[in-house]
Amino acid sequence: MDIDYALIADYAEIVGGKLYLMGGGWDTTYTAETPVVVKVAIAVGVRVPWNETGQAIPVRMTVEDDDGEVFVSMDGGVSVGRPEGLAPGSAQLTQVAANVAFNAPRFGGYRVLVVAGEGDASVSHALPFRVAPNLPV
Repeated sequence: MDIDYALIADYAEIVGGKLYLMGGGWDTTYTAETPVVVKVAIAVGVRVPWNETGQAIPVRMTVEDDDGEVFVSMDGGVSVGRPEGLAPGSAQLTQVAANVAFNAPRFGGYRVLVVAGEGDASVSHALPFRVAPNLPV
């Protein structure tokens, strides 16, 4: 399997196999002071090969700071079957979205870490972002 895409946004949801996203692709959020509640939407597309269809694939998403302190940890999973008429050997995309909020205690670097699968067969993707002071006007 492979992580086809992973990104952060203001809001994300999957409806009818499609990703709906608002305010996507940012890497810095600005605030006047900390601590601050930061809202982060995480959207992930997992490409599942033919031989892994019909199996539960664990997905873990965490939000942590640059020192590795974990603020949010979510465990879930995805699974995709083989629809009738799918060409043998075809990989398929399955998606997951989560909207979370966490208390950022200070300005600085954070990241969302996405891990799909288990052990040696797992794949991961990191999405770094910053909580920064408001720009001077």
